[in-house]
Amino acid sequence: MSSVEDNKSLEFKDLPGPRGLPWLGNALQLDPARMQEVIENWADQYGTPYRIQIGSRKAVVIADADMARQAFRERPDTFRRYRPLEAIAQEMNILGLFPAEGDDWRRQRRAWMQALNFHQVKPFFASLTETTERLRKRWQKAAINGEPVDVQADLMRYTVDVTTQFAFGHDSNTLEQDGDVIQQHLGKVFHMINRRLAMPIPYWRWFKLPSDRDLEKSLLAVREFAHEMIERSRQRIAANPELAKHPTNLIEALLVSRDEDGSTYSDDEIYGNAIVALLAGEDTTANTIAWMIHMLTLHPGAQQRMQQEIDQALGGNLLWQQLEDADRLTYIDAVTNETLRLKPVAPLIFLCANEDTMLGNLRLKEGTNVIMALRHLSTRSEEFSDPDAFDPDRWLQGGKQQRGENLPPMPFGGGPRMCPGRNLAQMEIKSVMAMLARNFQVEAWDEQPVTEKFSFTLMPKNLRARFSPRSHEQRRVA
Repeated sequence: MSSVEDNKSLEFKDLPGPRGLPWLGNALQLDPARMQEVIENWADQYGTPYRIQIGSRKAVVIADADMARQAFRERPDTFRRYRPLEAIAQEMNILGLFPAEGDDWRRQRRAWMQALNFHQVKPFFASLTETTERLRKRWQKAAINGEPVDVQADLMRYTVDVTTQFAFGHDSNTLEQDGDVIQQHLGKVFHMINRRLAMPIPYWRWFKLPSDRDLEKSLLAVREFAHEMIERSRQRIAANPELAKHPTNLIEALLVSRDEDGSTYSDDEIYGNAIVALLAGEDTTANTIAWMIHMLTLHPGAQQRMQQEIDQALGGNLLWQQLEDADRLTYIDAVTNETLRLKPVAPLIFLCANEDTMLGNLRLKEGTNVIMALRHLSTRSEEFSDPDAFDPDRWLQGGKQQRGENLPPMPFGGGPRMCPGRNLAQMEIKSVMAMLARNFQVEAWDEQPVTEKFSFTLMPKNLRARFSPRSHEQRRVA
């Protein structure tokens, strides 16, 4: 639904939006844990674009595919990250690629792309498979003992293990540990970023609540972990000078990189990028896989089709072990795309206009904040037939529809600032889902509903599942 005429140029003052309170604006209406739901409900009510205000900060909300693609294409020059988000990240000493803008972003992205391009990811496949086997054994133990699986918690362990190996060359192996691990601290960082974004004033700069003090403890633990990983990388490079020419992971690439003028990355930048790698590598991928598993518990027919595909593709193997088989896993891709359409881990993207510009037919002044409601643009779009339904077939060539009727979701963003870790994330998703379909039948553990929780990313709440081992007969290829 649109609230504007197609050919009419609009300004912020022309837009509809919810009424707010003096000084606070709409801040009290934006519950941080369900911000995506509030934003989407307002889009239903006021159309798109519409306007909101958080304290003194004014923002335009858009849920239009063409406008979203334009904003992605014009980053980082015309649009940048939401300024409060950048300030919050800097206060937490997260100074890497995530909050960087302009030339600083371009400089840091080169090292990320060197470490995260497909040719670097491909040799990592064997290590990924080993970590996936650890996850299989963890779930096998729970299945044999008849214990519920805390799906999201296990997947957080999995993705952190993958990330520390790929980014730091260190095997954390939290999957085979019990008790407290680094994940408990990482989770608090995203939660507090989200909470602070919704605050009309930055109260934490003057006084600390218990949650802010907990954040400081978690940041200290994460900082110590990251510094240990960086120091180990320095020692490896000193012991093996060849790594200076051919770094094998992200931190090594940052440590040995030189700009055209010969300058190097500062310790704060290297540390900031280490934190970014941990946060981005853990949360988004783990929650995507968790939502996929939830969808399979709700749609047993889709689970059966995935099992049939995997049984044929893997033969006698329990895991996806040949990277070349990726193109055969088309139904996993379809389930991935449909899950990302309905449960995107980034349903909201926060940007800011760097200059006076036009976004579609909307005239924006420099400094105007823009919130892109990415899920709303697909779940409410006329481009999709039966848009609220879970229908992986819409992504299959020759299925009922063609490639989502030309409106794909944008889980990795778009344009120049598309997520550099997408190749690794896609490998992780396929590896886990292939292992799951090959070895287990998964069902909901109890009748407690699984709900959404927005904590900067969209995560499932109350997701516990029952894993049952598939028998040899079930896995036999017909």
